[in-house]
Amino acid sequence: MTPVREFVYFLILLLIFSFILLLWKEEGPAPVSVAEFNEPLVDTLVQAEPAADSLQTMQTPEDEPATEPKVERELFQPSPFVFAESDSVHLQFLTDRLQNANASKLPVRIVYFGDSQIENDRITSVLRKQLQAQFAGRGPGFVPLDEYYNTHHRLLIEPSGNWEIKTFQDKDFVNESLLFKNALLTAANPEGWFRIRRIKRLGPKPDYELMKLYYTARDSCRLTVRQGKDVIYTGFLLPHERVSTLDFQFNRTPDDIRFDFTVRDTLNIAGLSLESGGGVLVDNVALRGLSYPTFDASNQEMIHQMLNQVNVGLFVLHFGVNLVPYISNNYRHFERNFQRQISYLKTIRPEVPILIIGVSDMAKKLDGTYASYSNIPQIKAIQYELAMKNHTAFWDLQNFMGGEGAMVQWVNRSPALGRTDYVHFSAEGAAVVGKELARLLLEELKTDRNLVTQ
Repeated sequence: MTPVREFVYFLILLLIFSFILLLWKEEGPAPVSVAEFNEPLVDTLVQAEPAADSLQTMQTPEDEPATEPKVERELFQPSPFVFAESDSVHLQFLTDRLQNANASKLPVRIVYFGDSQIENDRITSVLRKQLQAQFAGRGPGFVPLDEYYNTHHRLLIEPSGNWEIKTFQDKDFVNESLLFKNALLTAANPEGWFRIRRIKRLGPKPDYELMKLYYTARDSCRLTVRQGKDVIYTGFLLPHERVSTLDFQFNRTPDDIRFDFTVRDTLNIAGLSLESGGGVLVDNVALRGLSYPTFDASNQEMIHQMLNQVNVGLFVLHFGVNLVPYISNNYRHFERNFQRQISYLKTIRPEVPILIIGVSDMAKKLDGTYASYSNIPQIKAIQYELAMKNHTAFWDLQNFMGGEGAMVQWVNRSPALGRTDYVHFSAEGAAVVGKELARLLLEELKTDRNLVTQ
């Protein structure tokens, strides 16, 4: 072969290799080499004794606004929290919890239930960021064991295909998870794994340092934990009919960790919590398609057991967009069912305050133009009346947006604050809502006991 042909051959190979390398980098996070792990990340592992729209879609990096949108304040209407006249306590319980957050071994949790408006950690991610800046804490809190991609925390959770994922939509299964999503391994399909990786191309910063696995098991299960390619733990999960936890404490956020299970009988993982040892967490529990969390159709005792092991300071109920398209003369069925869910929370945690967020503005096409649904005031009035009746806080989100017709204005803005379905917020719009919600919470907490420093 002549020197010229050798040079051309080498150049072609170089171009092919460069093209393959470019594709590999574009596909996802680069695999972590074993050499990067100089020491085991696990500090302690504790198996705790049991205490005496959440269908998330994949999120792309483009779903997260690069910078917080600058929106004129005049666009919105002042909309403070509303409390019943006879409610003199307000959010004092949350104030007390946050004031003692650093002294507590458990982080203070705001458990935020919502519909598809909060999927992919929208709204809650901004609320969490603002509160953790004030009260410390790291990590997204509760996440289901399912395919999970969160650009805000630069985390990717990948489960094997062996898990049976059961949700509130499965009629043959009674929900046993606070997250309304259960991951099961059975004797018929006994092996499964899940992996948590950091998305390196997004430049992850220090995040969670503690992983708590909430589970029940009918028999002992073998567990192997790998850090990269290194096995760092092998052992057994003991059988527990009551919800128990397996805790992994890390000395820094792991880049790549994998958990392999082999079961003899049913193992149900009711959720993971990725957190720090203190501060505040905001748990995103997204229930696409629902108008309220279905506690009454779940195994209430299991949910109670999960709540017994955490430090809840506030429940948030953010629903309504799934009800609006159904025009009716009355919504008594919704009122009765929503009341049952509130009653359940007040029965098991009577001291924990609840915030009900009124339905946001929505629009549909009428005679060639978009206009707000006419029944929104009716649904919002029911939410408000339930809040006053049950001594919970109420926030009028539609009013904050600008009132009737606001969603059309939000969609037509640049950058758009609403999506073109005229129902859901864009990433920028969700950030605006999350920031305002955080501002109102911090303002209320400061009023309660001058908790937040100037």
